[in-house]
Amino acid sequence: MEIKVTETFQYEGEEYEKGKVVSLPEKVAERVVEKGYGEPIEKETPTLDVGEEKRKRGPRWKRKIWISEDRNLSVSIWPPGGRFDSPSLTLEENRKDDSGDWESNRLYLPTGSSLLALSEHLKTAWNEVQKIRAEEKK
Repeated sequence: MEIKVTETFQYEGEEYEKGKVVSLPEKVAERVVEKGYGEPIEKETPTLDVGEEKRKRGPRWKRKIWISEDRNLSVSIWPPGGRFDSPSLTLEENRKDDSGDWESNRLYLPTGSSLLALSEHLKTAWNEVQKIRAEEKK
């Protein structure tokens, strides 16, 4: 989760200075905001800029979601090139193993109508989870 630091603080030996925008695990960021040391960043709807980004290596667009302090998911759009004639989309899971080293697993996702169908299934799954949670509270 990205936050803007409103008061300088330290976390795991690193100092986060007032005015900086930093990315922290979601639970940590929530505690920082709760204690008044930061404020959440409202993100604009991302766009795919093909101008100068085309010359850079790496993804053209990327969003990371922290699941816990030792696990996150990233969705990235990669420019055409190499094995792909069109942009490609990846879903990557990063997690710490038992020894504290980060491991990654990457999936290449479809970019056509199958991607839209997948997103609808994920939205439906989220709605079903919310229903189940509501039923458990009764």
